[in-house]
Amino acid sequence: MKKLMLVSIIFFLQQTQNSIFAKSNQQKPNIILIMVDDLGYGDLGCYGQKLIKTPNIDEIASQGIRFTNYYSGSTVCAPSRESLLTGKNTGHTFIRGNFLTNEKEDPALPNENETIAEILKQEGYRTGLIGKWGLGGEGKGPETQGFDYSYGYLDQIKAHNYYPPFLFENGKKVIIEANIDDKKGSYSHNLFTEKTEDFINKQNPEQPFFLYLPYTIPHGKHVIPDNSVYENEDWPEKFKNYAAMITRLDRDIKDLKNQLVQRHLDKNTIIFFTSDNGANPEFGKFFNSNGQFRGAKRNLYEGGIRVPMIAYWPGKIKEGQVADNITAAWDFLPTISEIVNSESEGSIDGISFYNTLIGKGKQEVHPYLYWENYTYNYNWNKPDNTMPRNWLSSKAIRMGQWKLIIEYLPSNKNEKIELYNIETDKEEKHNVANTHPLVVNEIKAILELASTSNSPYFPYGLHLINAESTKGIKDFFEFNSEKQPMVSAHRGGPRAGFPENCISTFENTLLYTQALLEIDPRFTKDGQIILMHDATLDRTTNGSGKVSDYTLSELKKLRLKDPEGNLTNFIIPTLDEALQWAKGKTILVIDEKDVPMEIRMKKIIENNAESNAIVIAYSLEDIKKAFQHSDKIVMEVMMSKLEDVNEFNKTQIPWDNVVAFIGHDLPPNKKIIEILHKKGVMCIQGSSRNYDMQFIKKNINTTELNKGYTEIFNSGVDIIEADLGVEVGEVLKKNN
Repeated sequence: MKKLMLVSIIFFLQQTQNSIFAKSNQQKPNIILIMVDDLGYGDLGCYGQKLIKTPNIDEIASQGIRFTNYYSGSTVCAPSRESLLTGKNTGHTFIRGNFLTNEKEDPALPNENETIAEILKQEGYRTGLIGKWGLGGEGKGPETQGFDYSYGYLDQIKAHNYYPPFLFENGKKVIIEANIDDKKGSYSHNLFTEKTEDFINKQNPEQPFFLYLPYTIPHGKHVIPDNSVYENEDWPEKFKNYAAMITRLDRDIKDLKNQLVQRHLDKNTIIFFTSDNGANPEFGKFFNSNGQFRGAKRNLYEGGIRVPMIAYWPGKIKEGQVADNITAAWDFLPTISEIVNSESEGSIDGISFYNTLIGKGKQEVHPYLYWENYTYNYNWNKPDNTMPRNWLSSKAIRMGQWKLIIEYLPSNKNEKIELYNIETDKEEKHNVANTHPLVVNEIKAILELASTSNSPYFPYGLHLINAESTKGIKDFFEFNSEKQPMVSAHRGGPRAGFPENCISTFENTLLYTQALLEIDPRFTKDGQIILMHDATLDRTTNGSGKVSDYTLSELKKLRLKDPEGNLTNFIIPTLDEALQWAKGKTILVIDEKDVPMEIRMKKIIENNAESNAIVIAYSLEDIKKAFQHSDKIVMEVMMSKLEDVNEFNKTQIPWDNVVAFIGHDLPPNKKIIEILHKKGVMCIQGSSRNYDMQFIKKNINTTELNKGYTEIFNSGVDIIEADLGVEVGEVLKKNN
């Protein structure tokens, strides 16, 4: 009997505890965060739109609070999404621009970056995402960042297609049969609204939920099953589609609100509505989509980053409010944390605007807002490309009434500075930087503190390649001494159709094999440095005499020959162009020719290329000069005999700054290799004199060439320097 009583008491206490827990959870509001794609500040009626119909969103704004000084996390998609979810501005986000990795997918948000979903999950919330993720591919989707349920696109490029052949549900690919073979049976936004309805219907009323809806409308491609709502307008089809997409979104938000009412969830649900960045310029011009503001998506003028933001919470947010305090996407995380009485564990840039929402207490003010924007070069691996894979194109700070914008070009070290008084010059028409130098200097001082270099993709070339030590070289090329040597392609490994020392040749070689690329610098008549193996112009189609007899502009008019003497369309590149191009792609090994060590080092430092360049040093004097210019530079040093090793030891320069060229002689000196390997030094063996030239002269055939390469591979060297970069790369693949 006593035992039965004890069990009953325990059961009663458990039920009471569960009831208290359920009641506590039930009191926490449901949170729906809608972030649409490329919707401009002026695309909604409540923000001044005259042509596009948005009555339902306008009604929500009239029943809640509308922000007029709200800024997106970025002016493009991916960083804006990270900023919103993690509470960080783009000086601290991992992703700072749109970017495609070598796997042709979005960079993945690191697992250690805490998201809103993870915070809410710890608070007992059921979390869901329906729409576009854009922060990592398969295995790196929403399910890895705190979302219990997810459905939609992982990749932002694939999200351009509104009739996708597949989407992802909880990390697993789901085939959409109606869209197979380019059929247009299922419009993705319709699928999203269906899944949204299902998610809400399945919620336990005793457990709060967080639903993040990063819808793709009205991003391009601008297609929609039915644009009849604007069929009588005398507009081009794409503008009818754009307007119809927004009106479709407006209708679906009305249905969402009605569903909450029907399920008696509306009184305890807060809805946020915003956009990831400004509208495209084309629609900005036609519909006044970015309102009165200058600029559009992809730049940091107001039109690119000032966007709508509306909050609706019956009984909590007073109707008809308009807030003009300065807020940003990174404020969502602390605001939502305060709503649920939680705190973020990590360092963030956001400030809660909870007091603004409920109209009580003092609203904390940002000392400044900061953005930086990287431009991605989608043609980085195309022939004749001379631009880096991405570059920092602009920074901006909003500090009270002031807005400072700095623009950069990768080929121009001069920065363009603009200062605007946003309170009196909302359209950013009057640059007052020259008349307010003290303000400019004050804001520029903040720039030094506003950003950290914690992202390997931004800028890509300066971080993912780190040739400032032999370890960095090995890491970049994923070198494994037991697996196979690396390739150093002399002059890019020219072949039929591709001339030596040409950026297009470098690109072609890298398509076949990972390789360091050895290049030859020459002075022009006017002191510029171009890439040319010989001192003469014999390898150009329409030049004669010496390189040093011509100016750079004259040499840029010449066209290069391939190894067989055939005409090509390629022109002579400069050393600056090559150093910029190589960032994010490979490491350049810079020979001497007629350019002394101090000049080569100066060029490397000017181009911020210490992490993707190696200099060849032929003497102890050159070795010392290089190290004096930078203790981060790696040198290729001639070490064919023991005396060379002993002489280098006397310099007291770290061996970590050295790769050793041990010669062309065969077989390689295994004793030297063993000594250098004990010091952690990588050894280079040349093949050009013994095999490459013999093959080019047709003294040996392909089988004999491959056999020769294999003998060098098996000798214990780490890098093989070859004139035939593509051919040696192919042998490497076969031997692997």
